[in-house]
Amino acid sequence: MAASGIATLGKDRLAQLSALHLYGMATAWSELLAEGPRRPMQPEAWLDRLIEAELADRQVRSLRYQIKAARFPVNRDLTGIEGAETPVAAGAN
Repeated sequence: MAASGIATLGKDRLAQLSALHLYGMATAWSELLAEGPRRPMQPEAWLDRLIEAELADRQVRSLRYQIKAARFPVNRDLTGIEGAETPVAAGAN
């Protein structure tokens, strides 16, 4: 099969993985294709690598969502804080 045929199949699989919301696998798939035929791998090794990438991606996305959902206050420096906003200033009045 010609190199362009392999690239087309790779892009088709990449689109399918993205359509299935398997973004970690899609990223790992493009990395595996970029490595090319230098290192032949067994199908099980490919699958293991894709699954590990998907699990890692899902964990990162989950942590991002949890941090966003926690609604931590926006970091401000001392110049951005008004004296009237602080509990110490409110108690002094």
